[in-house]
Amino acid sequence: MKSLIIFYDGPCVLCNYWIQKLCQWDKENRFKFTSLESKFAIDFFNKNPSPILKKDAIISWDFEKGYHAEAEAVFRILTSLKGFFNFFLIFNLLPKSLTNSIYRYIAKNRYRWFGKHEKCPLPNKKFTHKFL
Repeated sequence: MKSLIIFYDGPCVLCNYWIQKLCQWDKENRFKFTSLESKFAIDFFNKNPSPILKKDAIISWDFEKGYHAEAEAVFRILTSLKGFFNFFLIFNLLPKSLTNSIYRYIAKNRYRWFGKHEKCPLPNKKFTHKFL
């Protein structure tokens, strides 16, 4: 499998927390990460346009299935992690409108609840190979 690219909100404290967790859990280096604000992301989106890019959400992309955003991106990431994480895929049985609504509610409040960095923090040195 080629890498799953995960685009995330760089200044978001909550997003950065989960990206660091994914770095730890991704023992097989299946994931590559970049902030939505990065030069890589801007160039990538210019070359691979999609209406999904207008969403204020985590976005995943792979060569086989293209873009996913919001809860769908989370489920795509969980599927790639395999093992214990597949337990959480049971929530994928819920209607897409419900899971995306929950995702959007959290996304809308993330800065108020968790805070915001002035700029995207640098990754842990042992995970720099995972960042684009």
